[in-house]
Amino acid sequence: MRIVRGENGYSWGMKTLRAPPVGFPVISEASAAAVAWFPRRLSLALLGMAGGVLSWSGLAAIDTRAQDVPPEPAMVYHAPTDPRELLKIDEPMRRFFRERVPGRSRSGSQLRKLVDTIFRPDGLHFTYDAGSTFDARETFRQRRGNCMSFAFLMVAIAREFGFEASFQNVTTEAHWDRYGNIIVSIQHMNVRVKAGGESYLVDLRPDLVTGFDSAALQVVGDERAFAEFYDTAGFFQLLQAQPEEALRLMNLAVKTDPTCAGAWANLAALHAHLGNLAEARACFERSLRVDPRGELALEGYVNLLRRLGAPEDLRIAAKYERRAQAIRDRNPYYHQSLAERAQTQGDWVTAEKRLRRAIDLKDDEPQFYEQWVKVLHQLGREDAARRTATKLEKLRQRLAADPDQSGR
Repeated sequence: MRIVRGENGYSWGMKTLRAPPVGFPVISEASAAAVAWFPRRLSLALLGMAGGVLSWSGLAAIDTRAQDVPPEPAMVYHAPTDPRELLKIDEPMRRFFRERVPGRSRSGSQLRKLVDTIFRPDGLHFTYDAGSTFDARETFRQRRGNCMSFAFLMVAIAREFGFEASFQNVTTEAHWDRYGNIIVSIQHMNVRVKAGGESYLVDLRPDLVTGFDSAALQVVGDERAFAEFYDTAGFFQLLQAQPEEALRLMNLAVKTDPTCAGAWANLAALHAHLGNLAEARACFERSLRVDPRGELALEGYVNLLRRLGAPEDLRIAAKYERRAQAIRDRNPYYHQSLAERAQTQGDWVTAEKRLRRAIDLKDDEPQFYEQWVKVLHQLGREDAARRTATKLEKLRQRLAADPDQSGR
């Protein structure tokens, strides 16, 4: 999890895919997942497939057994309250995979067959859905989900086949996106599997692990993964205007793993959003006790203290202000908000400067370019406005053609 700045200036984070908040695209079979192996020194290398991506070309024709498990009709999903249920599999799942991946081998080729079965049209035909966080059984039933859903399905099935499988967080630079009025910094989750004396990386979105840098990969235990599951599910409940359910799930997250600083920070942000300021402060401080130097809670804590406004609160806020400002400066939406403020004041030069900085930090947000065109017109820079409008149109076309490539 990483820092996020919401409409009230509080921190949000989730462990989910950098992907479009709307439009949930289908992962193409040509780029659905990658499997890479870790040599013993953990210097990542690929398995010898083009681009490290599993290719479905030349594989067998669609098997009629694909109809054994037709996609289930949509229904309201309620996450199990018992974390131990999140990785459970049932008999239909067991039969589905055993029929398609026979044998008891724990080799790399057997692992690749399992991944094949999840993505192939004659298998589960899993599709990417950014806003859907499901446990293993529900992911199988729905045949879709985000990176966390995929990770839970992959870990459950790999363990069923006797592999040692672990959740893995991808720690990279913050990637910011807008979900309604909430600005979110998103991180990615994938799976590490031991097979045939080696360790493999199984990833729904290999493009998000730049160069397969092993330094960015952190294995986490089931308890932490369960907490992050409830935390992420709670966030999406908030987006669906279900704050009570969001609060229930986020409370379940910190109960599942009280050492998860990000879950405490998100619970604090939710309390602040709901106006529960005393609870928000307690949760921010709990998060900072778990991770004193973590950015997960710091900016939200400073903003909350300034909102409380008591002299002692302001004194504590001033103590952390420099670090909080450094966090803001890396957020493109912070610079956009300053540009908007400058526009209302008629300071078009400052607005243009702030928008340039926002685009330097995030060059795939159409709203930044729309705002920049307006500012350039105000400055009388018509040629620059036309060039920026052309860039905006090309960006819109690129996102419409391939929503996943921006990582939004």
